[in-house]
Amino acid sequence: MNSEKFIIIIVFLLAFLTGVNFVVFPALGTAFTDPSLFGLSPSQFGNLFIPQVICIILSCLGAPFLVNQWGPKRVLTIGIVLMLVSTGALWAMHYFVGVKSSLFSLLMVLVAFTGTGFGLAITTLNPLAASLFEKENSSAILILQFLVGLGTSTSPLMMNLIGDVKNWRYVPAGIFVAVSIVFILFLFLKIEKGKFFRLPDHFRIPAKLWVFFAVIILYGCIEGTFGSFGGIILRDKGLDNNKASLGLSLFWGGIALNRLLFGILAKRYDLSFFFLISPLCVAVVLGFLLVDPGIHVLLLIMFLIGFFMGSIFPGSIGWGTVEFPAYSVVVSGFLMAANQIGTGAATNVLGYFSNQISVILEILTAFMLLICMLFFYLKRDSRIKDAF
Repeated sequence: MNSEKFIIIIVFLLAFLTGVNFVVFPALGTAFTDPSLFGLSPSQFGNLFIPQVICIILSCLGAPFLVNQWGPKRVLTIGIVLMLVSTGALWAMHYFVGVKSSLFSLLMVLVAFTGTGFGLAITTLNPLAASLFEKENSSAILILQFLVGLGTSTSPLMMNLIGDVKNWRYVPAGIFVAVSIVFILFLFLKIEKGKFFRLPDHFRIPAKLWVFFAVIILYGCIEGTFGSFGGIILRDKGLDNNKASLGLSLFWGGIALNRLLFGILAKRYDLSFFFLISPLCVAVVLGFLLVDPGIHVLLLIMFLIGFFMGSIFPGSIGWGTVEFPAYSVVVSGFLMAANQIGTGAATNVLGYFSNQISVILEILTAFMLLICMLFFYLKRDSRIKDAF
C-alpha cells in the first residue's frame, strides 16, 4: 500500500481531481444563471469568484508555514476535506434551489472553501511531487501541472455530457464520489516530512525568489487575459462565437501539450535554453495578433501562444525548487499566489478596457519581453540546467 509507485499514482490522481474540483463552480455557470434554478445575475456570477481568488492567494501564502509545522499529509488532508465539503454542500443545494434569497451568500461561502482547499492542496502537491522524483523535480511538477490543467477541462466536459442544465447536480455528485475514493486511499499512505517541507530556522526569502514572484505575476496577467478574454479578443478580430470558442480551446490545449512534452523530454534533453526564450516566442507570436491575419492563422496563433506559455509557470516552480531547496514549499506557495494575483488583476481590470484590444496586446507583448529579460537575469550563477 505504501510502495513508491502507489504513492506516486495517488499523488498524481489527487492533482488531476484537484483540477476537476477547482472549476466546478465556473463549469456550472449556466445552472447558476438559469432563472429557473439559482437565478444569479451575470454580475453576481462574476462576483462569486472574488472570495475564491482571495482565499487561494491567502492559503498559498500560508500553506508553506502550515506544512512546516504540521507536515504535508495533514495540510493536504485539510485542503481536500475543504474541497469535499464545498462540493458535497453544492450537490445538496439542489434541494433548496427554490429559496433564491439566501443561495448567493451560501455559494460565496462554498467558493471560499473551494479556493482555500485548492490553495492548500496544490501548494503541498507541487513539492510533494518533486520529493518523489528528487533528480527530476521540474519534470515531476510539469507533469503534475499538466494533470491539474487536464482536470480543469474535465468539469466543463462533464456539464456537456449531462445534457439538460437541470441535471447540474450530477456534476458535483460525481466529483464528490471520485475525490472521496482517492482521498480514502490517500489516508492510508505514509508520507514523511522530508527536506522539501522544512523551512530554515532563520527564515528569510531570497532576493531572487522575489524576481520569480514578479515574473509569475506578469505571466498571470497574460494567462488571465487569454483565459478570460480570449474569446472577446478573437471576436474583435472578426471570428464568430464558435470559432472564438475553438480558439480558446486551442490556447488551453497548447498549454497542456507543452507541459506534457516538457515534462517527458526534460528527462532526456537539456531544454533550459528553450525555456529561457519561450517568453520571447510568445511576444513574437503576440505581435501577429496586432495585424489582421486570416481565421486559420488566428487559430494557429492562439495555439502557439498557449504552447510557448505552457512551461513558464510550472517550469518556474521547478527551477525555483532546484534553486532554493531549503524553501521548496515556499517557492510553490509564493508562485501559486503570484499567478492568482496576476490572473485576478487581469480578469477584474480588463473588463473596463475591452474596447482597446490593440493596447492590451501591446502591453502583454511588453510583459513577455520583460519576463524574458528577467529569466536571463535569473540564469546568472543559477542551477537552471539541473532543473531542465
